[in-house]
Amino acid sequence: MASLAAGLQPLGPDPAASLCGAKPPLPRQYPHSAASTPGCVMAESVDDAEGLYVAVERCPLCTTSRRRLTCARCIQAGDFVYFDGRNSERYSEKVGRLKKLREEKEKLQQSILQAMDRRLQADEMKWKIMLCKIKIEQLKEAVAWGNEEVKSDRELLLRSQEETLRLQRRAGRHQEKRDKIERHNRRLGELLEKRAQEHQGKLLQLAALRREHILELTTHIFPMQEEKQGSRDPADVMAECDPVLTSSTVTELAEARRTTYLSGRWIWDDQNGETSVSITGAPVVLPSNGDYSAYYSWVEEKSTNPGPELDHINPAHTISAALCYATQLVTILSHILDVNLPKKLCNSEFCGENLSRYRFTRCLSKLNTNILHLCFSQHVNSDKLHPHHTLRNVMFLIGPDNDNLGRTGPFEVSADLEESMEFVEPEASGPTEDSGDEAVTDEETDLGTDWETVPSPRFCDIPSQVRVAVRI
Repeated sequence: MASLAAGLQPLGPDPAASLCGAKPPLPRQYPHSAASTPGCVMAESVDDAEGLYVAVERCPLCTTSRRRLTCARCIQAGDFVYFDGRNSERYSEKVGRLKKLREEKEKLQQSILQAMDRRLQADEMKWKIMLCKIKIEQLKEAVAWGNEEVKSDRELLLRSQEETLRLQRRAGRHQEKRDKIERHNRRLGELLEKRAQEHQGKLLQLAALRREHILELTTHIFPMQEEKQGSRDPADVMAECDPVLTSSTVTELAEARRTTYLSGRWIWDDQNGETSVSITGAPVVLPSNGDYSAYYSWVEEKSTNPGPELDHINPAHTISAALCYATQLVTILSHILDVNLPKKLCNSEFCGENLSRYRFTRCLSKLNTNILHLCFSQHVNSDKLHPHHTLRNVMFLIGPDNDNLGRTGPFEVSADLEESMEFVEPEASGPTEDSGDEAVTDEETDLGTDWETVPSPRFCDIPSQVRVAVRI
C-alpha cells in the first residue's frame, strides 16, 4: 500500500507552503489521454467540485499531506487508481483479487498440507515397515541363534548322557573291583591275623628257647647267687642297745640307712653292703651295693707300693674277675636276646693289672649301661633297678620273676636311670695322663642309644605267598 500511495496524488496543498502563510499553489494540470478511464475524470470532477485545501489533512493511506488526493468516500469505497496511468486497475479490484489470491493460497496450502499429510503418513508407514523389517531380521537372527543354542545344548545333553552312561558302567566296574578288593583285604586280614598268631607263637617259642638257653648258661657256666654276710651294721647294734630309742625309731633309722635318694626317687639299698653276689663260684663276688672302694684302695696301694703280691686272693682280684665274667655274660645275653648294646666293651677289659681308677670307672659305667639296656629291653621293673648294682640288675634280668625274658620288640629307656649313669665320682672326674688316647677310642667305638641297627636288605626274605598285584 505504501508503493501505491507513493504514486497517488495528495489531496491537500503542500504543507510547507501552508505553514509559511503563502498562498497555496494552483492545482497542476495533467494532460488527459484518450485512453483515460472514466474513473479518472470522475475523480477530477470530484476534485474540482469538492476539493479541500486544508494544510493539516493527511492521507489515510500514506499519512502525509504533501499532495492532494481524492475524497474520503472514494477512498473508503476503494474507487481510485494511479494518477500517472501506469495501472488502470482500481484499488477495490486489487483488494478483491488479493482476497481471491489469498483464498487460492489457502486452498493450495490446504491441498499441500493434505498431500503432505498423506506423504507423511506414507513415510511414517514406510518407517514402521522398515522398523518391522529390522525387528523381523533381528527376530530371525535371535531365532537362528536360539536354534544354534538349542542344537548345541542338545549335543551337550547327548554327550552328557553318554558320559553319564560311561561313568555308570565305570562305577559298576569300580564297584566290582571294590568288592573284589574288599574280599581280598578280608582274605589278607585273615591271613595277616593268622600270620600274626603264628608270629606270636613263634615269638613265644623263641622266648621260651631263649629262657632255656639263658637258664642253661646261668646254671652251668655263669651261676649267680646272692650271699649275706654275717656281720651286722654297728649302728643297728647300738640302736638296739640304746634304751632311749623306741622300736619305731629304730625301725625308721634302719629303713633310712637302707634307702638311697637317686635321680628324684628313693631306691631300696638292701642291707647297705651286707650282701654280695657271686658269679661262677663263691670266691668271685661283687658287693651288691656297688661299693668298689676295695678295688680303688688296691689300685692306690699298687701305685704306691709296686712290690710283688703275697696274697693271690684279694678283693681287687675278685672284683676284677667278677666284672670280667659279668661282661662276658652280658655279651652272650645280648647275642641270645638279639639286642644291640649301646656301649662297646671288650670281655678282657677288666683283666688288666694296670687299670687306672678313671679307666676302671669308665669301663664299669659302660658295663652298667649295657646291663640296664638289656633290662629295659626285657621290661624289667625300673623300681627294682639301680644304676650301680651290677650283678643284682643281672639277677633281676634273668630271674624267674621276669616273665618278659626272651621277648622281642620295642622298648623305652628310663630317663632317670639313664641320667644317673652319667654320675662319676669326684676323684675320677678327669682323665689321667695315660688315658688321653682312650677317650677318643671309646667315643669312636660306642654305638650310642640314639641309633637303631637295621639289617641288610639282602638278608630279608620276602614271602612269595603274600605278593598280590591289585590292578585298578
